[in-house]
Amino acid sequence: MFRTPLPNEDQSRLETLSTRQLLGIFDSGLKRGLPVQDPGMFAYAWGILFSRYYLSAQDLVAEMQLDGHKPGIAEERMLREFIRADCRSGGQFVLRVIKKGGMIDRAALIMIADLSDLAGIEFEGTTAIHILADACDKVIRPLFIRSAGPRLLSKVYDKRGIPAIYTVLSLGDLNQEDLMAVASVFSEEDLRNTRSRSGGGKDALTVFDEVARSVKSHAPLDRHTFYRPLPPKDTGFNDQA
Repeated sequence: MFRTPLPNEDQSRLETLSTRQLLGIFDSGLKRGLPVQDPGMFAYAWGILFSRYYLSAQDLVAEMQLDGHKPGIAEERMLREFIRADCRSGGQFVLRVIKKGGMIDRAALIMIADLSDLAGIEFEGTTAIHILADACDKVIRPLFIRSAGPRLLSKVYDKRGIPAIYTVLSLGDLNQEDLMAVASVFSEEDLRNTRSRSGGGKDALTVFDEVARSVKSHAPLDRHTFYRPLPPKDTGFNDQA
């Protein structure tokens, strides 16, 4: 798993720390006040921490949706506050996790963070929501879509005025699970009313329908199943393909 490069001695030191000591790094950083002096070190510690708890991103997503999961409510609140403080200070830690972390790192960020905090981070003309949408692979993308929800995906714009849902729908490896995740958070009307900030171009429903047809036609691993959107009363779509 690729992580933020650190000097070997720093990596070795972090890897020898206990789970409690790793959590203490974030607690101490929060109490000292952010921005953190070394976001790379915190990002590396984040990856070690959650790799201690989980063998894979799939395990993390499955367990953290259950009551009594690791790392525990008190620690989660502290980590969430750490993320919020980092976002208010420019989001250097969050950006390191998104851009340099592995699947477990990003999945933990999605599960722990209030993603609305990420909407305020701007980097090279885009936002952390757009960057995370682009970075998530098929394992954790449905989780991201459901966690972000319709407001963040349709009302957070990059410098071109494009909302984040278009970043999701432009990805080349979308599958049935991704489409079902979109259908679970957007109504047909919501997508029809979602466009670029200028109001030009295709609405998101048109793009969604085009992607759904493409996935049905060009997803051989899914050809034994068919995309069946939820009925309108459950905020889904009519199958128009």
